[in-house]
Amino acid sequence: MINVRAMANGMTSLVNPNLAAVLRVNEGSTVDAEGNQVPNFVEHSIQIQAQSLGSEEKDHLNLVDRQGEYITVYAYGSITAIQRWLERGASELVFTPYGESAAVRWSVDKVLESYRTWVRLLLVRIT
Repeated sequence: MINVRAMANGMTSLVNPNLAAVLRVNEGSTVDAEGNQVPNFVEHSIQIQAQSLGSEEKDHLNLVDRQGEYITVYAYGSITAIQRWLERGASELVFTPYGESAAVRWSVDKVLESYRTWVRLLLVRIT
């Protein structure tokens, strides 16, 4: 089988280098002593390819009138958004965006494309 993602990443990473990121997979939640729901995350180190959204894609995804900062990323593996039927919140990614000096937390808003070996995600900035 041809690994199309690897071929594309080989070309795009020449002008847009991959970034190291921490994937925080939501594994449900617990309730603390004060009664607050606290999410549980399992962390994994991964590489991502971050890309900005064009105007047409923002319009197609109904993001034009939504407040927040959005970005798309490509990553190997399977990464999910909210899984209510499993009582799990959205996964998160932590990485330093281009042009910034500190790591930022992003929540997986949508899975835009999902294949056997890779995904394309829409992320919304948390911090």
